[in-house]
Amino acid sequence: MDNKKEEKAALKFIFIIATKEVLNCDVKFCHSLDIGIRGIFMTKHKVNANDIKAITKKMKEYIKASYPILKITVSNKDAINYYNRYEEKEKALSIQSIINDTVTFNELLGHYNYFFSNILENTKFINEFKIINLTNNDFVLIDNYKNKEFKNKKNLFNEFNKYNDWLNRQHIHYVSDINKIISDGKIEDFIKKNDIMIDNQMMEVAQNIVRLNKKIVFIGGPSSSGKTTSSRKLSLYLNSLGKNTVKISLDDYYKERDEIIPDEYGQRDFESLDAIDLNLFKKQLNDLLEGKRVVLPKFIFSMFHKKFEGEGIILHNDDILVIEGLHCLNEELSKSIDKKYKYKVYVSPLTPLTIDRHNYISTTENRLLRRIVRDNRTRGVGIEETLASWDSVRRGEEKYIFPYTDEADVVLNTAYIYEMGVLKVYVEPLLYTVKMDSKYYDMARRLLDSLKNFYPISSEYLASDNVLREFIGKSEFNEG
Repeated sequence: MDNKKEEKAALKFIFIIATKEVLNCDVKFCHSLDIGIRGIFMTKHKVNANDIKAITKKMKEYIKASYPILKITVSNKDAINYYNRYEEKEKALSIQSIINDTVTFNELLGHYNYFFSNILENTKFINEFKIINLTNNDFVLIDNYKNKEFKNKKNLFNEFNKYNDWLNRQHIHYVSDINKIISDGKIEDFIKKNDIMIDNQMMEVAQNIVRLNKKIVFIGGPSSSGKTTSSRKLSLYLNSLGKNTVKISLDDYYKERDEIIPDEYGQRDFESLDAIDLNLFKKQLNDLLEGKRVVLPKFIFSMFHKKFEGEGIILHNDDILVIEGLHCLNEELSKSIDKKYKYKVYVSPLTPLTIDRHNYISTTENRLLRRIVRDNRTRGVGIEETLASWDSVRRGEEKYIFPYTDEADVVLNTAYIYEMGVLKVYVEPLLYTVKMDSKYYDMARRLLDSLKNFYPISSEYLASDNVLREFIGKSEFNEG
């Protein structure tokens, strides 16, 4: 069982009930963050510090009282009627898309709700939490606050807000709206519009790089964000603006498997900066900047081995070096180079689309689904091996990626509003192969349950330069 997911679901439930008690309003959870959940108080009242204190006090009362959180199985039809009666029509529509005859409601203090994950059985198991009140009735709900520090990541928040504004102009608020576009036969046109929006953002970044006369572009972000495709597309946009680019992937600088030291959990930490051959990278970077010819490595993941082939490359005075990789925001990679020459891009799929007001699409799980498909297709890695490594990947992101997001000059959003429908076609068969006796069975089933909300979308509508092609195949930038 995923205790973190169970605790987060219970904390959300308690927060919803306490907010209704104190402010007589509902909340909408918009998206996940590395430290918690960002959401909105659904009221015209301007929420203030005293309101937050009152909600916090009420939540602590519930937790201290050790109230049970019950599971109640109801028919699909009764659940739909319940949400229609309480004007939560998006919840009724999301349940309507689920094939099951029954759904499991959770009950706490006479309140009923439906979450797309398991939930703790008692309020007493909730650990420390904190509510951060932002502007415009936005909030961040932080779980396990004792181990986390809140930083107002304005760049990330602004990117979510920009995307949400675009969605509002398209009259799309929930997954059910996308499902209707699919059932109406209009998904191909929507995909084109969504792709144009993403590509326009890419062109703006390229124009800024040229305007600021930057010489090295670092593209970093967490696993399965689409860094490879983003770096290749950005290079093309820079080419269209008259700049020649030289592309380097940090993935090609992995150490040999036996050179990577196991972490405290006994696993080789492939997400660590120490997994990168920094000496080789720094030497080749300096050699390129000095105008020397350099033979770049090519890492073969199936063999976990570097190859050096070809005549090598030379960096000319007017060229722009485009480097992509997990650690590219980390100044350790290039601290000897003057910052005025560098431009850092944080890449991540940040979708503001939600299933309903209380269930959002996890950016973390979005990336996990991408990774499952890619690992199976290109790296010869089975689904259980990918699931087994995910905790290590997440720990690596918290250590090596998220602390450096504030150093980015710009956030490049690689999320497509329709992408879960595309991924569903590829990842569902893999998830079904996880057998009941596997320790990852519950995790696989939870992912399958979340995918039930999305209608499948054929990949035939996706262009060859679409970021999703990096994972599902037939990308013009990747082999295979």
